[in-house]
Amino acid sequence: MKPLFYDNPVTISLERHGALQLRAPLDFGFARNTNAVPLTLAEIPLAAQWYPIAFSASEGARPVAILGLREGENLFVDTKGAWREGAYVPIYVRRYPFFLRQEDDLITLCIDETGDVLTPTGGAPLFVEDQPADLLASAMQFCRSAQAAERATIPFVEELKALELLDGRTAMIAVPGGAQMSLSGFLTIDEARLRALSDERFLELRRRGWLSAIFSQIQSTLNWARLADRIGAVAAA
Repeated sequence: MKPLFYDNPVTISLERHGALQLRAPLDFGFARNTNAVPLTLAEIPLAAQWYPIAFSASEGARPVAILGLREGENLFVDTKGAWREGAYVPIYVRRYPFFLRQEDDLITLCIDETGDVLTPTGGAPLFVEDQPADLLASAMQFCRSAQAAERATIPFVEELKALELLDGRTAMIAVPGGAQMSLSGFLTIDEARLRALSDERFLELRRRGWLSAIFSQIQSTLNWARLADRIGAVAAA
């Protein structure tokens, strides 16, 4: 299964990409039709200032930032491909068009060969004199950091599931014009269950540095109304 955003991911190589360049600047148009993107544990307090944070209802229960109220709707990317000024941009979005592919012990840097991501001229070279350009070294470093952040998220989510703190929710949102929208199919942290934890369990969450993310996710539910406000702002733009 291809990762979100990536239509044609391939391993970067001198033979295939030596004469190609990364289009610059690369806008966020690739994310325009995505209403939710994955988050890592460290990002939750930052992202919660802008977006409702939920957990996917799939087995992995990955934390996600909700970017729109409808399928295929991102209220934070405009028609020119610009992200809303000042709003936090998730790591998953910022790493595009690169990502790491791991097979056994071999880790390779990949790029999405789609649309106008790559160009023969006018961009940033991937290779200089048959050697990887600084661009690729920076991309590899960023993707490694993103991968480490993703791995650090796994035990956090596993503990939330083990403590049965995740519960299904339906969000009712009033949108401009007086209509009501209902969104379901996601999980959130149940505050009552959190308060009912034993002191020992609660202090363990604190010891592992997870309380900030937990309380940020709970607080982020106030941003459902903020998304509704964005509908009106986007329509008026």
